[in-house]
Order: sequence, then C-alpha cells, then structure tokens
Amino acid sequence: MVVDSDLTTQFLYEALSRGKREWELTFDAVPDLIFITDTHHTITRANRAMAERLGLRPTEVPGRKCYELFHEIGTVPGTCPFMKLLQDGEAPHVEMEEKHLGGFFEISVSPLYNEFGEITACVHVARDVTERKKAEEYRLSLEQQLQQTQRLESLGVLSGGIAHDFNNILTIILGHCALARAADPTEVRKHLDQIELAGNRAADLCRQMLNYAGKSPLVRTEVDLNAQVREVVSMLQPAFKKKISFRYLIEPGAPLIKGDQGQVQQIIMNLVVNAVEAIGDRKGTVGIALTPHEISPETSCRDAFGNTIAPGSYVCLEVSDDGCGMSEETRQRLFEPFFTTKFTGRGLGMSATMGIIRSHNGALQLSSTLGEGSTFKIFFPTCPAATPRSGALPFSHSPLRSGERLTGTVLLVDDEPELRQVGTVLLSGLGLNVITACNGREALEIYRERSREIDLVLMDLTMPEMDGVEAYQELRRQAPSLPVLFCSGYGKKEVSPFIDSDRHAAFLPKPYNRDQMHTMLRKLREGAGYRP
Repeated sequence: MVVDSDLTTQFLYEALSRGKREWELTFDAVPDLIFITDTHHTITRANRAMAERLGLRPTEVPGRKCYELFHEIGTVPGTCPFMKLLQDGEAPHVEMEEKHLGGFFEISVSPLYNEFGEITACVHVARDVTERKKAEEYRLSLEQQLQQTQRLESLGVLSGGIAHDFNNILTIILGHCALARAADPTEVRKHLDQIELAGNRAADLCRQMLNYAGKSPLVRTEVDLNAQVREVVSMLQPAFKKKISFRYLIEPGAPLIKGDQGQVQQIIMNLVVNAVEAIGDRKGTVGIALTPHEISPETSCRDAFGNTIAPGSYVCLEVSDDGCGMSEETRQRLFEPFFTTKFTGRGLGMSATMGIIRSHNGALQLSSTLGEGSTFKIFFPTCPAATPRSGALPFSHSPLRSGERLTGTVLLVDDEPELRQVGTVLLSGLGLNVITACNGREALEIYRERSREIDLVLMDLTMPEMDGVEAYQELRRQAPSLPVLFCSGYGKKEVSPFIDSDRHAAFLPKPYNRDQMHTMLRKLREGAGYRP
C-alpha cells in the first residue's frame, strides 16, 4: 500500500504543531515560576507565571539576565544553584527570600544536555513557599505562646503554696528579729544565722518563680534530675492536701541530662500537678521514679505516638498516680492544644510539656486505665560524657582565701537608699572604696568627673531616669574595658544580649552575700584584667 507522502508530511506537521501548542499551554499553566537559561545566565524562555510575577509580558523576559530580574542584583549570587550544578554536577534545592517579589522561594534546577552530553541550558523552577514559611513561623510563635501561657497558668496553681512558704519564711524572720532584741548578746548570732537561712530560702523561691515565669534565659546546661524532682515537689507540696502521699524510687548516681533547667522543672511540675488532680479529694499516692535506661538498636521501643525511640542512653522520669485514669478518647486527645478535662483549665499543660520534651530530643510513654490511674514516662537523653554531680557554684573561681582584701574604688549605682547603704558597708568590708549614685544618669556624671579613680562599676538594672542597660551602653562608648557588674532581682535575661560577649561585664543576682560578691569581683577582675 502506497501512502501519499504529502499527506504524511502534513500529518506529522500537524502532530508536531499540536504537541508544541500543548507543551506551551502546559508550560504557561504551571503556577510555579519557570525559566530556562543558557550557561551565561541569559533567560531564553519564561512561563506566564514568571513574567507576571516580574510585572512583564512573556515576550519581554528572554534576553535578560536571570540574576537581574529574579534577584535584582548585577552579578551572579553566591547561592546560585546553577553555578553549583556546573561546578559539582549536583542539582541542589535552594530556599531564599526575594523581597521585591514579595515572598520566599524554593528553587530547583535541572540541566539540559546536547548530543555530546554537555550542559547547554538549565531549567529553573521557583516555587513560592511564603505561605508555608508563614505557617512554620506561626506554629513556632504559637508553641512559644502556649509555653508562656502554661507557665502563667502554673503560677496560678502554685500561688497558694508560694504564699504559704513565704508567710512561713516571714514568720521565721520576724520571730527571730523579736527574739534577738530580747536575747543576751552571746545569743544574737544564733538568731542572725536563722534569719540568714530563712532569707536564702526566700531567695531560692524567687529564683524558681523567675524560672517558671520565663524571666530567666533558656540556657541548656547539665541538669541533675534528682535534685530538680525534689526541689519542685518540695515547692508544690504545701499547695496539696495532706492526704496525698509521695513515693520515691530514685536510683543513686543517675546521669546528668543536657537541658534548660526551667523547662525541665516545668515538665516535672505539670506531671506532678496532673497526678495530684487525678486523685482528687480522696487519699492517694503519687509515685516518682528516676532510673537510667539504655535503648539498644535491637530494642523496639516506641513512644506514646507510635514513633520509634532512638537508641541511646537515657534517664527515665516516671510519674504515676492511683487516680481516676483516662479513657481511650482522653488519651487520644491529651496532647491537643486547648483540650482539657478540668473545669477551670485551659488545656495547655500537656501540649506545652510535649513541645519541651521534643525540644530536648526526648520521648514520652503513657499508660492509663479508667479508674486505675496513669503512668507517664519521660526519656531524657543523657549528657554525651558521664559527668558526676557537683554542688559547685555556677561560675568557676579560685578558692576564697581567708582574710583576703580587695583594693580599688567601686561606683555603686542603685536607686534604693537602703541597698546603697548595705552595699557600701559590704564593699568597704572587702577593702574597696565606694562612690554611690542613685541612677544611671548620675552614675555617668560621676564617671565623667572621676573616671581616673573608678576601677569598677556595680550597677542595678531597673532605675528611674536612666536604667542600667542605657548607662552600660553609654559607659561602653567612653570606657570599653571598664569592668561592670550588674546586680538585679530580675533574671539575667534582660542583660544577656549585651554582656554575654563582653568579658568585661558580668551578672550577680540579688540577693547576694559577702562571699558571692567577693568571688564575682575576683572573677570579673581575672577576666577583665582588673586588679583590685
């Protein structure tokens, strides 16, 4: 059978034309920004989405440099994926923000080859991921808000216990003050010792409250879970009814974990409070266990969500109760934000707890039966190297030498007259000369007049007219190496951005005693070259 050659040619021509039209329609229908460049970064073709995003017609794009149109710069950027492809033969995915195009883009490249296997062009696909980025940022923001709101909710739960403890402390202090007035001079020191112990206990409560309220910086350090469990339960216990008993099973010498102490305390507090509330008004027992736990690659160990727990060394914190237990529906929804079985709760505790556990690369297991109680197991990865527990101060220093005196002149800045008076006595007792100022502005005026005398500045954080941070920044412009020691009843979080990279500055929380002040002055001296 003979086929007319003209008909065959026409058929092939129409098929090719139809295929070309379909390809062009598809190319322009794709919502992603697509453009093809040669090896000199000149655009040879762009789809309609690309042209419209640039505010151009598709015919106006070819012949232009891709970096001029897409990045609005005059040369190839260092992050160009096409350059990476030409140099390494890899086709990476790059994510970047293009403000003039109003969003974030994920860019992928695919090479085009000639018959000799050489790259002659490249297809760029830029996908707008702005909404995904916004969703991620919103999720992170929501998680932070959940944790902060949960902290505030926890403070409400704790208020009764805190008031109870503070009233006890104040009773001790006032009682010993009254006894000291009537006591024989030889007995006064005993009463002062008790007042000091009570004051330290109050300071410890304030420190814990700052942690719970999020006023201390989130810093990952080596954390002793044993000490944190006992500290949190001791703080919570006054708020609980006497019929709740605690059973401890804590193995000695449990390894330390790496984590943020305030957040770890929050986990312990949430679990213990939930366990007590699950028991309700009847008698019951809350069990707290702490044991080392090794998960090997051969062990099939899964968390409450069915995920495999990574092999490694852990410390397992177990909190159990013999309370009401949970139904299957409650267990399924327990970690949903705003889900709660409490009449007055906001439903943030367990969702925030789960977020903290994940941020610490930990895992959670849960077992509960309705009417028979619940058990939570939290697995915290241990520190890479076994570190023995230590009662050392949070800063390193050489031992305090008995009778050692310091020399030099200190500018003491505080808006409280009583604190200036006490500070002057304390610093003078260490051998230092003291000049005082009531706020940052007065401190700057004194320093300008007497800078040659002043060896160190000891400064409060919150003061009228000019606070400590403003005064510090101005002092740094005048004296970059002048040692500055911040002392504040607030946490270090407010000054961390300014002083963490300044070896001539340090922070000492109020209240402080003579030995702590002496040690910090020596630490600052050794770090800054100051020689009192």
